[in-house]
Amino acid sequence: MSITAFRAETGSRIPLVLLGAATALVAAASVGFPLFVVGGTLGLFFMVVVLRDLAAGVALFTVLIFLERIPTVSSGVTSTTKLAGGVLVLAWLLVVRRDPSTPLLARRLPVLAYSTLLLLCWTLASMLWATDPTAARLTGLRFAQGVVLIFVVFSAVRERRHLKWIVYAFLWGAALSALVGLAGVTQPDTTDIYASGRLTGGIGDPNELAAVLIPALAFALFLLMVETRALLRWLLLAASFICAIALFRTESRGGLIGLAAMLLASLVLSGPVRARVMTMVLAISGFALAYFTLIAPPQALARVTALSAGGGTGRSDLWAVALDVFRAHPLFGIGAGNFPLIEPSYAFHNRNLPRFDLVVDTPKVVHNTYLNVLVELGVVGFILFALVIVGAFAAAFRAVRLNAQTGEWEMEVLARGIIIGAIGMLAAFVFFSAQYEKQLPLLTALLASLLTIAEVRPRSSEAESEVQSDFQRPLDSRPVPGDPRTSDRSLRLLHGAGDSVED
Repeated sequence: MSITAFRAETGSRIPLVLLGAATALVAAASVGFPLFVVGGTLGLFFMVVVLRDLAAGVALFTVLIFLERIPTVSSGVTSTTKLAGGVLVLAWLLVVRRDPSTPLLARRLPVLAYSTLLLLCWTLASMLWATDPTAARLTGLRFAQGVVLIFVVFSAVRERRHLKWIVYAFLWGAALSALVGLAGVTQPDTTDIYASGRLTGGIGDPNELAAVLIPALAFALFLLMVETRALLRWLLLAASFICAIALFRTESRGGLIGLAAMLLASLVLSGPVRARVMTMVLAISGFALAYFTLIAPPQALARVTALSAGGGTGRSDLWAVALDVFRAHPLFGIGAGNFPLIEPSYAFHNRNLPRFDLVVDTPKVVHNTYLNVLVELGVVGFILFALVIVGAFAAAFRAVRLNAQTGEWEMEVLARGIIIGAIGMLAAFVFFSAQYEKQLPLLTALLASLLTIAEVRPRSSEAESEVQSDFQRPLDSRPVPGDPRTSDRSLRLLHGAGDSVED
């Protein structure tokens, strides 16, 4: 047996070996731990799906990340999402090894890929100058999970159906997370004395929940424009209603500002569906106005309209301290994850802080994703972070242009919806630190993968149209082997089409 054949046979046996080992582990543990059987069975199902289709595995993982803060789903270090992420990465390595045609981020979009890797290296390198190297190391490892997710998702999305699977998974995951909170499975946030009990959902934080509900709402609205099946259209309407209600129940100012940014971007970037988008924008705006004036408790309206330091949970104080820290460490920053450790020492130099207790007694993160990156990683890290975001959006806008040129109306509308949803989420990130949340790398990869689909579809459409035009010509004008006027491409298309007809 040759080395190549041996490697191929070994690679094909690896998934079976993994499944066999996992099945034996579940069977052994089922004797004393009955609940382990349920979790193990679901884990085996996830493993089978991932090894069979990487895109389907990414879709299931997408739903899971919206529920990871529920105690029964996540427990300590060995959480369900971490185990599922490990299986997903292993399946990705197997797919890349077996199929050389798998889309690779470094091959398709090298600037975006290397900017992401450099940002990861810079985050880990911040251990060298951080006050607490351990905090920088743990934060860097957490960020590494998001970086790997970008590469995995980009390789998984090869066709438009793969993209729709993950978009639907994001939507259903967000709606399910909202339903978990609305049903009382997770407790509301009552730490804010200015709020009436803010919805946390399966995410575990009202601001984070609001931020991820914004792209989910955008996905639902734009999928409504391309979906023709009646049942799915009703489900999309229900999901959009749930996302809107849950977004308002979070009482998040950042969420409402992100929603406003999403609606404004919809009017500007919706392109061929702008007329219908205007109707939806007016409907959502009217619904928000009616909710906060007629349905919501008075303290909810007071909270979202209050901009004082107390009403803003001390954000202005945190931002003031963060700017002081940045002025002292502008180039390299203070190290990943180190802001809560050193902010009390900087707070003593600033005596004009209305919420001094939030900075000294209970130190918090910056509550601004972009300022947080700037403070902890410096100008260098911020530039790399911006290159990743801008690179993903650049690829997505190129995909929109290609889809418009080739007449792929459905993909153009869906791509615009993903762009608009991402803009709304990034706008909400101004009000809390979310640079390490999994939804950010997931949407980054989806934006980049839009170009993969847009570049594949025109080539296949061109080939199909050329074959069709060849068969519509008169018999004496069709390509003939041996004729010097016949191109090699025409012969290949002719033979390929003929083989398919004979089959």
